[in-house]
Amino acid sequence: MAAAVRERPDPKAFYEQVMRNSSLHEKGFGEVFCWNAAYSLPHFLRAYQAWNDGAWLEWGVRYYEFIVSKLQTGPDGYKGWIGPYVYDPSVWCDVHVGDAILCDGLLDFALAVAADKRLSERYGKHAEQYIEIARKHVLEKWDSRGTFEPDGACGGYRSWNRYGAPGELKHWPVRDEVKNSRLSLPFNKQNDMAVVALKLHRLTGEERYLRRAGQIFAFHKSRMQLQGGCLLWNYWEPMGQADIDQGARRTRHWVGVHPERNYQAREVAQIVEAYHCGLVFDEQDIRRIVRTNLEVMWNGEERAPKFSNSNARLPGINHAKQTAGTLWTALADFDETIRRLMAVRAGGSSPRDAIMRAYFENVTCRRPPGFAPRHPLPAAAPFGFPFSDCTELNMAAALPAHLRAGEVCLLACNVLVPGKLDVRVRPVKGDQPPQMLDSGERRGQHFVPWKPSRPGNFLVRWTFNGGSYREAPVTVAA
Repeated sequence: MAAAVRERPDPKAFYEQVMRNSSLHEKGFGEVFCWNAAYSLPHFLRAYQAWNDGAWLEWGVRYYEFIVSKLQTGPDGYKGWIGPYVYDPSVWCDVHVGDAILCDGLLDFALAVAADKRLSERYGKHAEQYIEIARKHVLEKWDSRGTFEPDGACGGYRSWNRYGAPGELKHWPVRDEVKNSRLSLPFNKQNDMAVVALKLHRLTGEERYLRRAGQIFAFHKSRMQLQGGCLLWNYWEPMGQADIDQGARRTRHWVGVHPERNYQAREVAQIVEAYHCGLVFDEQDIRRIVRTNLEVMWNGEERAPKFSNSNARLPGINHAKQTAGTLWTALADFDETIRRLMAVRAGGSSPRDAIMRAYFENVTCRRPPGFAPRHPLPAAAPFGFPFSDCTELNMAAALPAHLRAGEVCLLACNVLVPGKLDVRVRPVKGDQPPQMLDSGERRGQHFVPWKPSRPGNFLVRWTFNGGSYREAPVTVAA
């Protein structure tokens, strides 16, 4: 007990250390500022929850208010964290992920306040302010800018295409030539927006936020690959035909696992957030993700654990650099082995290490591991998708999955190793035989246009060498 007290950092000293980060004070408050600000954002609340020391919230609110003070008003009247664009610092803008990762932490604070009458009396006005920022200047703003693209039960965001000169806040012309303009966001950034929407629903009860979170998480789930009883996924996949360079016959962005380990670890935490609300992901999904981390990635050594990339068993991929593998600590809610591995890896002497170690010991471990959702929402439901075990195809998508008869659906896939690929489509109901749309030796990205002539519900199947396959449902309206 004495050791635990000695290692406990001082909240004022922690705040002062955080504020010494020079990236929080440089000119412009764009995405780089947001990532740096978000790094320490959760730790104030986690420390309070671990030690029940109200001083952490006092200093946390100081930090939150500092972050909010850096909001600036853009040309359409909405506020954002505006600064150099990470893909082209010669222009300024705000971005979805910057807004989302900061409001995520602010809404966590608001949820804690809403759950405690004493905290509500002290911090209620701060919580209301943070909720309003997320409502108006995140969800409403990016909808107003036309960046959300629904596709039936799924949907996601695209990058905006308006930018200003450095320091310019009023005139942002369309600049489609700027890198990644109108490109769909990668899954980590999509899910950051989904988490904000989900927390807004928990705070306000408004169904539109739950629907939005569900669409984004369903988009992610619909692109997962079942392989050996494990779920795998890429950092980015095309959301629609605008993500395809039709002339070059390839996607506008690479498809694969991100080489840095914190990306998928964060995506797992986002998935767990949805699961605990009963949204999109079910127990089987979580069990499959646990298997990915423990059966594919982990070397099986508790005393000296090492981790491979999540796609380590897929063929046709250069596995020389195993830099994406790590323990997915968000799974500690469900599995005792994950907890034991966390305890082994719980070293580190920084204040952040001490906070997260205390949170693990005093909060996470006080709940027995299990699959019961922590805060299920009455209106939330899992999203069903026809998974089939397939090793050779790490992408299979219908773009779009909802369209009208006479429109073109682009069937996109990525074949990891050479082989015969058949692409067929059949009605979900009835005994009509499948229609062969394409067949031949394939490797790499492959695109097949399909123009359905009549309405109905269909199932597209990509079959590799007459064996393993992946499927995607398509709905065609009249």
